[in-house]
Amino acid sequence: MGAVANYLKRFVREEDGVTIVEMVIIVAVILILIIPALADLGTAEDEKLKDLRQKLDKNG
Repeated sequence: MGAVANYLKRFVREEDGVTIVEMVIIVAVILILIIPALADLGTAEDEKLKDLRQKLDKNG
């Protein structure tokens, strides 16, 4: 257990560790913003495809 604690202390002290944590936070924020937008886009496209299918069924 002491080895893990030492590793974590060293990781926090080193600048690379801070950079990695910053990057993880940035990626998390980007994903939090993008995922709902993609869900809305998928819903809108689904509605368009349903509408197209109905028009094709009526005319076909």
